[in-house]
Amino acid sequence: MEMQGISAASREVGRCVSAKVGRLQRACLQGLAPERATMARLRKLDTPGGGSWMVVGEELFSDLPDLGMGKSVEDKALLSIKASLKLYSIHQQSKDHPMAVFPKAGEGPSGRFGRACRLITFDPKKGEDEDGASGVRRRMASIEAAAGDFNGVEICVRALVRLMRAKDVQLDYGALARDLFLLQFESARERVFLDWARDYYAPVKSMASEDGAASVRW
Repeated sequence: MEMQGISAASREVGRCVSAKVGRLQRACLQGLAPERATMARLRKLDTPGGGSWMVVGEELFSDLPDLGMGKSVEDKALLSIKASLKLYSIHQQSKDHPMAVFPKAGEGPSGRFGRACRLITFDPKKGEDEDGASGVRRRMASIEAAAGDFNGVEICVRALVRLMRAKDVQLDYGALARDLFLLQFESARERVFLDWARDYYAPVKSMASEDGAASVRW
């Protein structure tokens, strides 16, 4: 399968997730009960006695992108969308401020997964927590080690999202969905991990000065 087609499909997946997360976040921050209930059900998906596919079906299956690339690719897209919505529901739980961000094109890595992982252990006043950073890097490496197993990847990403939640670090879920989709293609994995590493190791000074970084809660 041509990389150009996979990349185009990943962008459609990202746009789909950004729209869904945007709707959920707006409604959740307004305190609307139906969306809060949807988020609770999303958190329980894939757990014993957890959320019903039919109950969350409207949120998961409505407005899915038509990639026109066959069932195998469509299934990979659905896995990425489902995982991203579940991760967002975990990230946003009990928060009264937005945990998802929606950077505009050309704004740099603000909100992307590798950058968000770096922000878990970086305090602009105290600097880097080296012990914490070492643990974050090990968790990121575990995603790479699990790359051929989507369930394993999701579990490793979830652990880092929980750390982001604890530190009030925001995440671009459209970008994450694109990455999760691309990780399911062996030919695209190296690029995803390269981007994560580049964003993680970007100079700390540039993080504080980026447009959009002011919205990150330290």
